[in-house]
Amino acid sequence: MASRSAPGAVPAYPLDFGSIRSYIEFRFTLLDAYVDVSGIPTFIVAQQHIRDKFPELLHDLANYDLTARVRKISDKLVVSVFPRPKQSSPRKIINVLLFLATIGTVSVASYSLVFGMNPDLMRMLYTGADLRTQVLALAISILAIVGVHEMGHIMAARYHKMDATLPYFVPAPPPFPFGTFGAVISLRSSPANRDQLFDIGFSGPIAGFLATVAVGVLMLVTAPIITREQAQALMASKLLAEASWPNVPLLVELLDWAGLRAVPYGHVLVLANVFFAVQVGALITFLNVLPVWQLDGGHISRAAFGRGGHKLAALIGFGILFLAGYWGFAVLLLVFMFSSRRPFEGVEPLDDVSPLSDSRKALFLLTLVMLVLSFVIF
Repeated sequence: MASRSAPGAVPAYPLDFGSIRSYIEFRFTLLDAYVDVSGIPTFIVAQQHIRDKFPELLHDLANYDLTARVRKISDKLVVSVFPRPKQSSPRKIINVLLFLATIGTVSVASYSLVFGMNPDLMRMLYTGADLRTQVLALAISILAIVGVHEMGHIMAARYHKMDATLPYFVPAPPPFPFGTFGAVISLRSSPANRDQLFDIGFSGPIAGFLATVAVGVLMLVTAPIITREQAQALMASKLLAEASWPNVPLLVELLDWAGLRAVPYGHVLVLANVFFAVQVGALITFLNVLPVWQLDGGHISRAAFGRGGHKLAALIGFGILFLAGYWGFAVLLLVFMFSSRRPFEGVEPLDDVSPLSDSRKALFLLTLVMLVLSFVIF
């Protein structure tokens, strides 16, 4: 095979050009090999199914602190080998301090919500109840939904042996009503293929959605029950109001329809404090599964549709945000997007050739279900 540059052009590599080439030839049918103008060893290989072979190549190269990417050009595959990016050691103390700060801000927000209730409404709903328990239940519910969401990402990253940080919780001081802007993790290595990218994106929303369902069940079994006459009096005083979709997530409507709590005749069930946590969880899920940029839904759509389809999906996602009235969030995302070097570009897997597996295509439909069930307007 032709070599268009001398192997000596890449002296910083821990392996010489010939050794790297031998790893490629062991896995693929090599058609050409050269070092490109940037000094990157590049190999043209015959088109073939590489879903299983490429991760094996990555494993081989990882022993030498190298990695690779593969792209399709015409009817051939191009494999480039390059050093793995150097990462500084994560400072876990920052994660701990942010988490403690978020516990504080969520607790303050929960206290303000519970004890800021109208006294007449409070007496009607919580006579004889320990309001501190209500504060604790609300704060734990919000923190659990956010935390479980991020743990879903971490578990997916650990399963695929990807390097990821601990969650960075983002505290939100008063008057922000939730007490937190959520949390994020940072991937320190690239997903090997579209399956891994999908799993990273999907794992957080599904974990957070299930946590929201669990909190929804808690909400129903602990919600106060009052007589219909009491409810009418509170509604006449505008201290209570009937709510339905879209101000209430469809998830709550389904849980109520499931009959998890028996309500005596002539009485009504009042969705109170913990219901706020369910709305927070639904909002987090809804916003994250939208196929926008580098949100979780953006990772999912990038894995499912590729680069071009991801851009189209992002436009649809922004359309949903604007139509639903989430103008501020949409504008904030646009600012972040266009301040990056590659607006509308999602995370690229190292193997951007192998399609998404059939099982994950089925899970993509579940993403749409979560999007519909979680849609809520505050």
